[in-house]
Amino acid sequence: MKPFLPGSPRAAIRGMTERTCLGCRMVLEKGSMVRLAVKDGRVAPDLDGRLGGRGAYVCSEKCLKEACKRKDAFNRAFKARIEHGGLDSIWELVRAARPSD
Repeated sequence: MKPFLPGSPRAAIRGMTERTCLGCRMVLEKGSMVRLAVKDGRVAPDLDGRLGGRGAYVCSEKCLKEACKRKDAFNRAFKARIEHGGLDSIWELVRAARPSD
């Protein structure tokens, strides 16, 4: 799927909900991304969208790693100082729930 620019007429016509990837900063359809949320003070995947509070979105494992390389990307996204822990453990949970990724 091709990304759309925020507020683009094509995105508005399709009526999709847009989110910006924390790693690559591309605006994509919400359903094609993985939501991350803070659970017990650590970043965790929120695959069914039921965890409360602020969320951040990534479109791939590569983008998750890019977000972690960026200084304070998670802290800015969640507006709190949090631990992002092991990237592999976060993405393993995503892979387990979405075998096609």
